Amino acid sequence: MNCKQSRVDRKKMLLTRKLPLAALMALLSPLALAADLQKMDVASLPGDRVELKLSFDEPVSAAPKGYTIDQPARIALDLPGVENKLGERSRELGLGNARSVTIVEAGDRTRLIINLTSLASYSTRVQGNDLYVTVGAEAAAQAAAPAPTPVASNTNWRATDEPAVSGAVAAGGRAISSLDFQRGTDGSGNVIVDLSDPSIKVDVEERGGRVRLNFPNTRLPDELRVQLDVKDFATPVNFVNATGSGNNATIVIEPTGSYEHLVYQADNRLTVSFKPLTRAEVEQRRADAFTYSGEKLSLNFQDIEVRSVLQLIADFTDLNLVASDTVQGSITLRLQNVPWDQALDLVLKTKGLDKRQIGNVLLVAPAEEIAARERQELESQKQIAELAPLRRELIQVNYAKASDIAQLFASVTSADADSQRGSLTVDERTNSIIALETQEKLDELRRIVTQLDIPVRQVMIEARIVEASVGFDKALGVNWSGEFSLGDSDKYRVYGDDGLASTVSTPFVDMGVVGATSGIGIGFVTDNTILDLQLSAMESTGNGEVISQPKVVTSDKETAKILKGSEIPYQEASSSGATTTAFAEAVLSLEVTPQITPDNQVIMEVIVTKDEPDFSNEVNGVPTIRKNEVNANILVADGETIVIGGVFSSDTQTSQQKVPFLGDLPILGKAFRRDVTAESKSELLIFLTPRIINNGAITLAR
Repeated sequence: MNCKQSRVDRKKMLLTRKLPLAALMALLSPLALAADLQKMDVASLPGDRVELKLSFDEPVSAAPKGYTIDQPARIALDLPGVENKLGERSRELGLGNARSVTIVEAGDRTRLIINLTSLASYSTRVQGNDLYVTVGAEAAAQAAAPAPTPVASNTNWRATDEPAVSGAVAAGGRAISSLDFQRGTDGSGNVIVDLSDPSIKVDVEERGGRVRLNFPNTRLPDELRVQLDVKDFATPVNFVNATGSGNNATIVIEPTGSYEHLVYQADNRLTVSFKPLTRAEVEQRRADAFTYSGEKLSLNFQDIEVRSVLQLIADFTDLNLVASDTVQGSITLRLQNVPWDQALDLVLKTKGLDKRQIGNVLLVAPAEEIAARERQELESQKQIAELAPLRRELIQVNYAKASDIAQLFASVTSADADSQRGSLTVDERTNSIIALETQEKLDELRRIVTQLDIPVRQVMIEARIVEASVGFDKALGVNWSGEFSLGDSDKYRVYGDDGLASTVSTPFVDMGVVGATSGIGIGFVTDNTILDLQLSAMESTGNGEVISQPKVVTSDKETAKILKGSEIPYQEASSSGATTTAFAEAVLSLEVTPQITPDNQVIMEVIVTKDEPDFSNEVNGVPTIRKNEVNANILVADGETIVIGGVFSSDTQTSQQKVPFLGDLPILGKAFRRDVTAESKSELLIFLTPRIINNGAITLAR
């Protein structure tokens, strides 16, 4: 009785402990199962579908949430509070699109990862203690069918005050309901696409430095057909362009710099994350790059035939194997957790073999045999190319020059033996190429035109030339004048410095200030004496600023020049004695050759000149030219301003003019001298700002 009661009490205690934990997990996460995974069954369904049945020891309250990844293609389901009791962490499936299943435990949750050959939709449903996961093309239709327990959906993934571009979606339609961009805490850029149906497929491709998301049979509302300029968020993403054509939607993401991107989906939310990479991370990834990417396998055999090893690898990889009759011999292997492609290379190199993979067929033969066969095929192709008929075709060139592309194509194919058979003719009027070539050469020419005939990016260069000057002049002088007579007859007179008789006072100490702004005079007059003393002073200050702002727009790697000013004429004598009129430029000019880097920076070769005529210093009536020139080769980010040159000059002059001996007298000497002080400062600065012009860019602000 006591034992039975004790067992009952322990059971109650266990339940008491377990129930609060389950309640807590349910509060923390609506997907908490708080159960043990005891069994997993796999079944193949019609329509190339695969169904996984997960059995737990307790009823499942809600379906788990998960997400999908396209590279590599896989489905991940999180099972909070679940422990793996299967006794295995991975299982090979080999049914339809599903390759294998991996179960990973971390803390208080378990993650179920389904590895796929290609990305496919999935659905989940709950029946008692069982969780069903259906993978395949018809999973969306199955998810729409009624189930005992509805699949949980995450509808409140964005805060109410969070900005987003959203549009109304008609009931029952497959469409993109919102488009948003967010910056992560680690500097990553996240493009978030909210879908009306979680079963909407998306094709992700990376081409030409851009990531393209294609949504077939998905409508894009008109209010979402925008281009987002997100450069100001300081992430690897510059632009997000959403377009729609009929029932298909396309989102093109334009990143920059070094980055890695990840595409994953959780319910209705598709996220494309771009994480920036430092230079050290890029170099480390290159150093750690591993050429073998196949699934790992283990081989442990003693003196086994090579053909048997090849058969084992073919069965493991689901490849069709064709082995030559000359493949013979035995080999001893002990390989643990080695990629299958590396194991295959080791076997082939050991036995002097080589391989060729054509589609899903793997051809294995001795290296000499494969080389001889390929040599024979090349000779046959060469003979066919020499005898291939010529076709005439007109190829239109839109943006580039047809003559440049024709010249480039001729230089590329000049080494071909059959290049002499065809011809290329350029029509300058229509900018077209008339080609008479074989079909193979025509296809190659069209590929070159498609890749090279693209709009050239343009750059606007804005230069600001600032010339500031400050001047200060000060002068203080004295002027003595007078006349002294001896006798009534004016026979003896003392005059100033001119020595001429005059009724007016003549200066005999002229130390007055030129251009005086103020003065004061004192006079002494008697019957035979006139004495005048005049003090004069001058002080002047001045500030000046000249700003020139030339702008020029040019294409990438094209030189542009803009100038403004005048030409100074001057006479030039020839050897025959005749004179001609020549001109010297005194202009403001900007000459620049920009080059746009892959990370949207601009490399510029810049020549900035600012020449001015100096009419105060003329030679034979021709003014001299003051030259200011800066020649630089710089790297500037888009929209940033940099100082490419500057000249600062300061001139201070102090002079003194005085009467000999009298000017050196203490105190009294100030009345016989003139002091002049002149100071001038000037500074020349040249600022440069490049701006990459993106045609059709629309900045959306809401």
